[in-house]
Amino acid sequence: MAKARSGKDGKASNGAEEKIDIEAILRARMPDFSPSEQSLAAHILSNIQMLPFETGTSIAQAVGVSEMTVTRFVRGLGFENLRDLKNRLRVAVTEKDSEIDDYMARFQMREGRQQMLQESLRLELDAIVKAYALTTTDVWDETSSLLVKARTIYVVGFQASTGLAMDFASRLLWARSNVIFVGNASGTFGEIINADPKQSAVVLVDTASYATRGIKLAEMLKSMEMPLVIVTDKFSHWGFAYTRFVFEAHTHVKTFWDSTASLSVVLNLMIDAVATKLGPKAKRNFSMMSDMGSLFGEFVGGSYLRRND
Repeated sequence: MAKARSGKDGKASNGAEEKIDIEAILRARMPDFSPSEQSLAAHILSNIQMLPFETGTSIAQAVGVSEMTVTRFVRGLGFENLRDLKNRLRVAVTEKDSEIDDYMARFQMREGRQQMLQESLRLELDAIVKAYALTTTDVWDETSSLLVKARTIYVVGFQASTGLAMDFASRLLWARSNVIFVGNASGTFGEIINADPKQSAVVLVDTASYATRGIKLAEMLKSMEMPLVIVTDKFSHWGFAYTRFVFEAHTHVKTFWDSTASLSVVLNLMIDAVATKLGPKAKRNFSMMSDMGSLFGEFVGGSYLRRND
């Protein structure tokens, strides 16, 4: 049977944290686990990179077991508690990072761009990890609750961010109703200005250099006391002057343009958070939207839209 530790305190003989291979431990013991333990093991194996951000409660909710079951499982692996496992896993992940390193080793590019694009890839991957880390904050939970409770959600994007905003609005509409992308054809943002501030919320997506109209709209929404969520980059902290629901993602990489991949991840996770809170309501809404898509002949391969997860 694989062991999690050889020393009393999980330390190597030189006093450093002993490295572990949690994947090997779990895979070796998988046949001996109970059904609930197998589910926990599978969850950890599928989310090793995110495990440092997990809590006993979040793992229990994701797997559908009690928090006490998670505690017993971790102790059964030979760790004092979940914190002990996460601390020692950080050491292993930092030193291993094998999947990324293998990919980087195979990554080829002509004309001397290989090294710079390798660095860019590392920055991109790090930005995505940091985007996921936003989901552990209190303001993230408050934001998802806001987007669940608001009767109508208006989504705005400017210039290069317009596509991100439109994609977010169209996909959020599959989780809940009354999501409106505002293209501002009238030039007045009348749809938003005339809305009930107590029943509405606005999601604004923008990146540097920031749109003048976006800042003016944020000022107006603040004066109206209408809830505002801003998804932006980290080149300045302008959003906090208008709302505390600000999510800044890392976009600086080594390419001609800054990358919006992390912004897309934040928006996708926001949709997932709303759908998770809505539960069965989101599934019913998804089914209704799927039926409408079939009615209007919008999609090829409609079986994908009959999701059961």
